[in-house]
Amino acid sequence: MAAQKRIVQFDAQRLIEMSVKFTGDSACWPLVVILAQHNNTDNTFQLNAAGQKKLQSFGVVHKQVLQTRLALSQQIKSGAKVFATEELDSATALNHRYDTYIVNGNMDDAQHIAQQFIKSVRTIEKLIADNRTENIDAKLAQKTNIVDKRRGLLGGWQTAYIGDLFAAYDGLRTGLASMAQLYFSDGVDVIVDPSTTIIIRSSKKDKLDQTVKRNIALTNGSLLAKLSEKAKEINKFAFIAGSSESMVHSGKFWANTTQEQSAKLSNYDGTIDVSASNIKVTLNQNQGTIIVKGKAPMPPVNLLPSPQLAWERTDTVVYSQKFLLHWSPIPDAAQYQVEVSPSKIFNRDTKHFIAKAADLQLTGLPLASVYVRIQAIDSHGLRGVDSPVYSILRVKEMQPPAIQIEGWDLDRKYSMLDAVVIHGKTKPDAAVTVDGKPHKVDADGTFTLHVAVSKPETRVNIAVTDQSGNKNSRTLSIVPMDPAKVFNIAWNCRVDGDTLQTQGETVDAHGTAYPGIKITVAYGDQQTVVRTSPQGDWAVSLKVLKGASLQLTFDAVDDQKTIGTKSWIVQ
Repeated sequence: MAAQKRIVQFDAQRLIEMSVKFTGDSACWPLVVILAQHNNTDNTFQLNAAGQKKLQSFGVVHKQVLQTRLALSQQIKSGAKVFATEELDSATALNHRYDTYIVNGNMDDAQHIAQQFIKSVRTIEKLIADNRTENIDAKLAQKTNIVDKRRGLLGGWQTAYIGDLFAAYDGLRTGLASMAQLYFSDGVDVIVDPSTTIIIRSSKKDKLDQTVKRNIALTNGSLLAKLSEKAKEINKFAFIAGSSESMVHSGKFWANTTQEQSAKLSNYDGTIDVSASNIKVTLNQNQGTIIVKGKAPMPPVNLLPSPQLAWERTDTVVYSQKFLLHWSPIPDAAQYQVEVSPSKIFNRDTKHFIAKAADLQLTGLPLASVYVRIQAIDSHGLRGVDSPVYSILRVKEMQPPAIQIEGWDLDRKYSMLDAVVIHGKTKPDAAVTVDGKPHKVDADGTFTLHVAVSKPETRVNIAVTDQSGNKNSRTLSIVPMDPAKVFNIAWNCRVDGDTLQTQGETVDAHGTAYPGIKITVAYGDQQTVVRTSPQGDWAVSLKVLKGASLQLTFDAVDDQKTIGTKSWIVQ
């Protein structure tokens, strides 16, 4: 009888209330549904004492997860993107899996993943603490087309690669129709537009109070900079554009300069103190100014507001390569800039279009999602406030719903991981099955798969059916990489164990590994990098250095994991 008295009975309208009562969070209501007994006749639930106890116990773990998420958010602002890239990706994936298990009512797996997530975030915290004192300032996170780097003030320009680190006195430049994204370790994110050159003039971290003194110069072109709240607090950020120098206390600003003759600044958050010719003006939120060499800054002017598309939602589906964008006209706008990118944060492959009127015909839309944002530009050339980010998904008319898989150009991938996460997108409201079983799809058509990789090959069949009955399917294949195949190397000389017995003037090596492999060659005091072809082939030719050590390191780029390293002595 005592147990009977402890049974809680409630109707469906109180489901959220019960979730908050027993777990502390309304989002955990699927767990309540799983543990409670449902009466279909009157749509009520009964939750016994054991179920209540399990929910309360889970609530303790869930509270730890929520606290850990706050810690992870702070760690991202503290440099996790630079100092713990792989660990951050792992923690993010675990966090997503945790939410998925809750949505699916899987309490046991959610608790198991929760502990892994908490442990992962603690690891990130330690890595940041161990590395923040290193002389590393920024990392090239994304690039499109031609992007060059310069080491120091006297260094020569050479090709930059994603993952390259930048410190004081280094420079970065983009070519025509090129762009780049720099992550700074203290929470500053810079999108560098085409035909732009920036120089990190100085960057020093105070180990005592953790403040950062930074001076960045924009010598030509334009950029968009974003600062986290923490970066705004700890940064003593000097920014040079043209003949002006600015002290930045802003979370977001845009700058443009033409060969240091004139500069334009638009501030979207906080304040910026702009000085030129011994005159200082302060830009408040959504204000801008122009500085002409030899003259004082123009008094601050208010930036134009953000244009708005005539859509009820921020996303839409189209069926043609052409699409007419139309937005609300902004008074006093001289022209408009429209940015189109496959990235929601516009950090790669972004195309810029200028429109005189409040519309623009987009052409050549791919069978995938693209993102659009618009700014009104005033008669001074100052960039106005960004519009909302709009999403356009193009699918074929009267054709089966598209299945877009992020990062999969082909349906086969090679991997060193024991498990992979697959992000896909299809037509909104379409039904998705994976290997014949229904799979959760978000309202915008996105879905995520977590796939364990096994030998000799793992195949995943994704089938999609839209509301009209059109069907489509796609089979993905994941093949585990074999390190033995990677190190099956052909040499132009005799190999005795770990010794290369050379006779000619060069030592040559080639092999067939897998696509997407980076091979780092450390030879004596030299280092070079080669990459495998789409067929997995690679080759290297080096001048013979008697007695030098030759080391080959094979890295799976997509997996961000080292396959293996071997060394030889050249004789």
